[in-house]
Amino acid sequence: MRTTNQERIQVIDVLRGFTLLGIILVHFTEQYYAGQPPKIHENYGAHNLADMIVQGFIGIFISGKFFMIFSFLFGMSFFIQLHKSDGSPAFLFRFAWRLLVLFAIGFIHHLHYRGDILTIYAVLGVGLLLCYKLPDKFLLTLALLLVFDAPAIIQRIIDVLSASDTANPFMSGDEKALEIYYNTLKSGSYPNILRANFYEFKSKFDFQILSGRLYITMGLFLLGLYAGRKEVFENIPFFKKLIRYGLWALLGCVVFSGLLALVIFVAKIKMTQPLQFLVGGAVFDVFNAALAAIYVGLIVSAFQKEKWCQRLMIFYEVGRMGLTTYLLQALIGTLLLFSYGLGWLGDFGASAWAMIALIFFVLQIIFSKWWLARFQYGPVEWLWRSLTYFKVQSLKR
Repeated sequence: MRTTNQERIQVIDVLRGFTLLGIILVHFTEQYYAGQPPKIHENYGAHNLADMIVQGFIGIFISGKFFMIFSFLFGMSFFIQLHKSDGSPAFLFRFAWRLLVLFAIGFIHHLHYRGDILTIYAVLGVGLLLCYKLPDKFLLTLALLLVFDAPAIIQRIIDVLSASDTANPFMSGDEKALEIYYNTLKSGSYPNILRANFYEFKSKFDFQILSGRLYITMGLFLLGLYAGRKEVFENIPFFKKLIRYGLWALLGCVVFSGLLALVIFVAKIKMTQPLQFLVGGAVFDVFNAALAAIYVGLIVSAFQKEKWCQRLMIFYEVGRMGLTTYLLQALIGTLLLFSYGLGWLGDFGASAWAMIALIFFVLQIIFSKWWLARFQYGPVEWLWRSLTYFKVQSLKR
């Protein structure tokens, strides 16, 4: 079964919109903190049992999965643009400039929210320009090695072999610095928040490298490029296989983790921090990739059925203006949570913020439908396009 070009573009936008639902749930329930809180505020998002249930659900089923789909679609979008341009030098220079503009937009976003991904996408997007001519087999191999975090795994193996027992790098922050940052967001002045996030820029990339997310994101970019080449969105049966492969991978993760826990308990084996980080990190990465693949397979397969297609089209407009949607979520979130707005950071738990996120996302859907009925692009997409072409683009329909 093959899809038309229009259906293919629609399902990509639907996927992007669906992904933005997951992203807003993660960011709102984390209260746009994006990092390790100080011990004195370590339970700022878990005030009761409902909060812990919501955090657990999002941690298992959403966090770490939806950014993977978003990254894959970025690589797919690059292929679509590349294909339309026939890979002309003018397009490559324009795309490089487009990435620079995206970095500027992302950096302004980062000054308000240190968890920004746009600056990361802008930097890694250069890798697409370097790899777009790679042969298919080499491109796929490189993409899969990065998606399954091979560079980070190699580093973790080296750490294990060095026989050290260092603390988890994600949980060994300076308590005083952590408390100062939390208090800055909660009650600091607007310039102080901008200053604090400015100095967090390097830490963000350090986290991306230590966690392996930088490699995973680059791998997903390349996987999106490869999928575009192979026209996978025209091959619907592939997505049914993708669901099956994902389910087997999930089962493997669960069985492996259970057996390992049993062996450790029975044999009373003590695992060093680096070994825990190596094994746990690898299982976590495979689990996230498998669940993300299942989500993509389910959405694309369901989209082929008329009844489900109509239901899923609710995500279409909000996905078409994905950059605007993403930034608007952060604008409202930080205004609600940080001191230059209402300063509600830590005042409510994850369950309350999940409800707020869902309500706001519904409003975003309504706004996106209204906007795109009147205009060709989302407002930030229009700005990005105008700056890319050095010309004010036509906005009204």
